[in-house]
Formats: sequence, structure tokens, C-alpha cells
Amino acid sequence: MHKENILIVGGYGEVGGKIAKLLLPKYQNRVWIAGRSIEKARQFCAQQNNLATPIQLDVTKAINGHQLTNIALVIMCLEQENTQFAALCLQEGIKYIDISASYSFLQKLELLNPLAVKHNTTAVLSVGLAPGLTNLMAMHVAQQFSSLEKLHISILLGAGDSHGATAIHWILNQLNNSYTIAHQNDKQEITNFTNKRVVDFMGIGNRSLYQFNFSDQHILSKHLPSSRIITRLGFDVEWLNLLVSLIQKSRLSIVLKWQWLKNILASLIQKTKIGSSICALKIEATGKKQQEEISVSLTFVENDESLVTAKIAALVARKMLEQKHPSGTYHIEELFNLEVLEEQFDIPTVDIKHH
Repeated sequence: MHKENILIVGGYGEVGGKIAKLLLPKYQNRVWIAGRSIEKARQFCAQQNNLATPIQLDVTKAINGHQLTNIALVIMCLEQENTQFAALCLQEGIKYIDISASYSFLQKLELLNPLAVKHNTTAVLSVGLAPGLTNLMAMHVAQQFSSLEKLHISILLGAGDSHGATAIHWILNQLNNSYTIAHQNDKQEITNFTNKRVVDFMGIGNRSLYQFNFSDQHILSKHLPSSRIITRLGFDVEWLNLLVSLIQKSRLSIVLKWQWLKNILASLIQKTKIGSSICALKIEATGKKQQEEISVSLTFVENDESLVTAKIAALVARKMLEQKHPSGTYHIEELFNLEVLEEQFDIPTVDIKHH
């Protein structure tokens, strides 16, 4: 049987809803909107002139393979606790896209590679702004070098953007966690939102950014093992960067271990509009081209971080449905390059300086 439908889990959420709207013009009546609330799914589908189908699906509970009949592709827009649902998709021969930013979870998904190969299907991970576009930009910059020494990934988010609840909770959760950066034999324990670096974003100006546990730096170190790769995060409102840094230094972030307080704060962040909806990425790298020392930078500036993620996910979905890809689990940069995104964005050119 030829499978043709697209299932978006979390399809009525901030990112999932935008992915659905981008796919619907081409795949009318083939998009299924799934989530725990059938009411919210129905409401969303009604707003799309019922060109999408609502279904109730709770991925935290056991799901029968029959519920996935006629599904060709699943786009996962929720943070998950385990890989049971992803494994079920692959067992059913369903293609799978995941926009999760958590490296510990992505590592678990990587382990499903033999399952994907066995059932002749493909999973694409790290699909979004970061990880995702950051991976593609970093690999594009790395190609300019014969030997790359250091690579900085800088992520600037608009404090006034309508970030989804999942994204906000993920950032708040990270504030109480530390992580390890391994470079050759050197291992460093990093506390999130520490080790400030001032970055100049074209058209925005200087902002303070801090080291943060985005998965891109871990994934890219596998491709570029001799390079030191560091990812930093900041917001367009400078006083907010300094405030979060101060909270971190004073260890006040410990109170975020209380779930009720975290929920209140996440709700406030979603409702309070300070700053803009801008999102920007900057990749800066140093190393050698032949025997010459060079530095290379690449900057991407857009509005609406969740729409950028949605555009990338929708593009990858179309490519997976229309083209043949090797079986297995892959991060986005292993199957695609930066040029593929020219359909969706104005791709900037690299700035190369010779020393």
C-alpha cells in the first residue's frame, strides 16, 4: 500500500501549526494534526477550512501501529521522554523528522539507526533554527578552510518573539544544568549562561552572549574533531542578558527547580513583549587555507524563530517525500547543505578576511 499522509505531532502548537500551514497548499487533505487535545486539533483544522485531519494522540502512552496506517512521514514537534514512538514509526517504515534541541535525547534517537536501516526508512534529526540552520551554516563555513581551529556559533533570540512553551521550558530547564565540552583530550564542564562573549550582529549591534548547551556544538565536533566549537545564546534586549547572567552567578536559578514557579515564569515570558521578534545567527571561524591564516564569518538575520524552524522542517519534509534518501538516522547536515535553503531564505555569503 502506498502511504501518503503527513502526521504532525504537536500540530496545533507554535511551530507545528506553522509547519502545517506551509505544507497544506501542496498536501491538501494529507496533513494530520495530532496532539493530546482532540478539541485543539479540531479547532486548528477548522481554521484551515478542514483541509487537515484532527486526531488524538498521546505519545507518552503506548500507541498501536494501526493508528499510523497510511502515514508516510511523521514530524515530531514535542520534547519526548523516550524513543518508543520514534522506534514505532521506523518499525512501520515511516519517515521521521524531529525538531528537538536536546542533545541527550538526540543521542538516543541516533541509536535507532539500525532499526531505520532494517525497515528501509529515514529519520532526520536537528531540524530547525538551532540545531539545524546552525549546523548547515557551520559546515558551509568549515568548507572554506584547509585546517579549522576554532568555530563560534552565536544564537540571538528576540525577547519579544512568540516562542513556543516547549522552547521556553527547554531554556529554563537548562539554566540548572551543566554540560561537558570535549575537545581532543581536553574536557570542560560548562555551566549554562556563563563565559560571556560580546558579538556584533550586522544591523543589530553588540550583544552579550553566553555559552549554552545547544546540541549543534556536540554534533559538529564529530565532523570537525580537531576544531574547538562553542555555541552561545543571548537575547536582543541587552539588560535581559545581563539579568539572566546575574541570576546564574548568584545561583538564584536554583529556584527554577520548582515546577510551579517555572510554569509561572514561562507563562510570563510568553505574555510579556519586551524586545523584538528578531532571530539572528552568526558563525565565526579561524584557521588556515593552505598556509595562510584566515577568519570567516557568516550571518543570518530573520524575524520569528518558530517560523524559521517551521520553514526548514517543511522544506525537509517535502524533500523526504519527493526524493530518495539513504536509510538510517541522520542529522540535517549529513543529508542537506546550506544551498538547499535558498528556496526559503536569502542565504548570506561568507565574509573572508586574510591575515
